Amino acid sequence: MSNLKYMGSKARIAKDIVQIIHYYMFGIKVNAYIEPFCGGCNIIDKINHTCRIASDTNKYLIALLEYVRDDGKLPDNVSREEYIKVKQNLDMYPDWYVGAVGFLASYNGRFLDGGYAKPGYEVVKGVEKYRDYYKEAKENLLEQSKYIKNIKFKACDYRNYNGVKGALIYCDPPYEKTQGYSDNGKFDSKDFWRTMRLWSMDNIVIISELWGPSDFECIYEVDVKRTLGVEKKENATEKLFKLRQDDNAEKLFIF
Repeated sequence: MSNLKYMGSKARIAKDIVQIIHYYMFGIKVNAYIEPFCGGCNIIDKINHTCRIASDTNKYLIALLEYVRDDGKLPDNVSREEYIKVKQNLDMYPDWYVGAVGFLASYNGRFLDGGYAKPGYEVVKGVEKYRDYYKEAKENLLEQSKYIKNIKFKACDYRNYNGVKGALIYCDPPYEKTQGYSDNGKFDSKDFWRTMRLWSMDNIVIISELWGPSDFECIYEVDVKRTLGVEKKENATEKLFKLRQDDNAEKLFIF
């Protein structure tokens, strides 16, 4: 097994991915835009479509996104003591609150897995700066909330979309041979790629991964640095894949 760690957010390369998705939508009648692994919604919040659907298996994430979408008020701060209390007693709190504490107050947004993101001073570009990580994450999410107003959210497994037709589906699954979120468990990558082949018969399917099976072509790649932990980064090559010779599927949407 590779020692490559959790791959993280798409925020840094979102502009490129969005441009590619819009390219594949151009001149094609797409019934819906779907993200079965929505994460922090750094892609879907920029997609131009009247029907946007986002899902994730983490019910706390989905509850948080729905909460801020509907103008819910987030806590002003989260102490280490509150973080530990919530982590040890999930069922005592509303799902959206667990999501807020678990994602916004954890280092690198790793849902109660990355450790408490303690406010403090750090050197940024040679200048010492005080950072309140929870406050920064909260403000970023509230700013983002205006762009997710018409998104329909679901807490479900990606296979919930089996049978969907006429959609553009963008998948950003847990990467094979990398460390995923602790709540995901072991992700079956072989079954995932089998599902992507089936979906590609009736949909436009674009997948983010580090590698793809031989029947999938790489349509985009870029070198990035990924955060592993405090002051730790690793190089990786982000890629987008699409099933080869799936022109017949695309023709189904042309109008």
